[in-house]
Order: sequence, then structure tokens, then C-alpha cells
Amino acid sequence: MPQISIVIPVMNEAENIVPLYHELKKFTPEDFEIIFINDGSTDDTILEIKQLSYADNRVKCISFSRNFGHQNALMAGIDYADGKYIITMDGDLQHPPAFLPQILEKLNNGFDIVLTRRRKTENQGFSKKIFTKLFYKLINFLSDVPIEENVSDFRGFSSKVMHTIRKFEERDLFLRGIFSWVGYRRTVIPFDAPSRLHGKSKYNFSTMVRLGLKGTTSFSFKPLRISLLIGSIVSFFSFILLTITIINYFQGKTVPGWASLMTVVTFMGGIQLLVVGLMGEYVASLFRESKKRPLYIIDEMINVD
Repeated sequence: MPQISIVIPVMNEAENIVPLYHELKKFTPEDFEIIFINDGSTDDTILEIKQLSYADNRVKCISFSRNFGHQNALMAGIDYADGKYIITMDGDLQHPPAFLPQILEKLNNGFDIVLTRRRKTENQGFSKKIFTKLFYKLINFLSDVPIEENVSDFRGFSSKVMHTIRKFEERDLFLRGIFSWVGYRRTVIPFDAPSRLHGKSKYNFSTMVRLGLKGTTSFSFKPLRISLLIGSIVSFFSFILLTITIINYFQGKTVPGWASLMTVVTFMGGIQLLVVGLMGEYVASLFRESKKRPLYIIDEMINVD
């Protein structure tokens, strides 16, 4: 059993594989394993990993048959990790390997989970900063499980936590929420993220929205309760408006008004579509869970028992 398992999902990160490997070797003890999860790369990522694995059998790889997503790739690494401590991180060097000794020190001092929080990201655009902040504000407002703001998937945890995470069978994985939900003794280390060494980020606006919806529907019924509240409020005012309309009719005070009528109709229609769409997200989540499809399909494994 290695002391440390480092789990790294990668997609089209061919230029970053070798520099990342050399950086990791600087800051980890000799007894480690690196598990790359090739999440449907279309470049030479798998070739770069294979070359490293031939030279160092501590470098391992799980290659998917197609892209299954970052969260599923992380889960695959957790499923196959053997270390006493497990560290998950990205493959673009924005999660600095120089912080590994601090993470390991915290784990050795009795913490079960060591999270890292980004203070800032070098060369991050203003719009991305604003959107990220709004993302965490919204998900913490909607979710029943608090999610630490700017806490990334760069974390360390004990094998005890690993075995707990493996018990989860849900299809819509939101690991940041799961790590918050399981409890255990934890601490947070702040860090400044450098800019990417090569390539571009895979987390665009649509990916963040999907992740937010997944996190919300997985850990909270609050959106449904908010929909019920909005529906109740709108129904209450609609009833009052109906009462006033009937009274005005019998008093002969009716005034034809197409604009006001259309405003009410479109407002009510918008509210109904919003609630139906929200319910659809929960139904879709239940549908995916009921099919129990595998989280990932492995095409090839290298140095993995």
C-alpha cells in the first residue's frame, strides 16, 4: 500500500503531463502513486502518460472509453486508489504541488479532510470572478449543505473518508457537496492559483451552470419549496385581483385593457414555466438515478491492479 495516492483527471492536457509529474516528485515522499484518469482526451495525453508509466511504474492510468466528466473521473480515481492518504487535483498546474507537504502535514496531525480555498487566480478575467462568486452565493442559498466558497477539487483525505465516499451510489455526482455532507474532522488551506501552463480551461459558463444544477438538485429540496412559496404568493394576489375585478364588474367600473391583461397572463405563464422547468430538473435527476448506468466505462488501464 503506497503512502499517498494522487488522483488527477485529465482531458487534452498532453503538454502539462510531464511538467506536472516532475513538480509532484519534488514535493512528495518516495512512496506514492499517481493515478491519471484520461477522460476522453483527443490529443496525445494518453501517449504522454504511457511514456511516463514505462519509466516509472508508480505512474498509473485509467483511460475512459469517452468523456464522462470531471466528477466521474475523480470518482474513478477514488475507486482505484490504494494509498493511506488520497489527494485529488487538476492536471493543469493551477493546483500547485508545492502545497502537498502542507496537506500531508495536516492529515498526519489528525485531520480527515484537508480542503484548499483559492484566494485568487492569476490572469482570471473579471467576469469569471463575478460569476464564480455568484455561483457560490446561489448554491449556498439553495443548498441544505453548506459549500465552502472557492473551495476547489484540490483536497487531501484519509483512507477512512475514501471508503465512505465509495459507498455513494448516486449518478449525479457533486463531490464538493458530498465531502461537505460526510462530516469528519477538516481544515482549510488557502492558496493562490497560478495561470494555466498550457491549454485552456474546460470549465466554461455552461459547465458551471450544469454543475450548479447538479449540486442543487442533489443536496436540496429548497428550490421546490421556493417554487411553492412563489406559487402561493402569486395565487393569493391573483385571488385578490379576481375579487376586485368581480366587484368592479357589478359596480359597472370595468375598463377594457389589453395591455394589463397580457401583462398578467405572461407573468403567470412565466412563473408556471419556471416551476415546471425546475420540477423537470428533479424528475430528470430521478430518471438518471433509476437507470443505474455506470459512472464511467474503462477502455484501458496502465499499471493498475
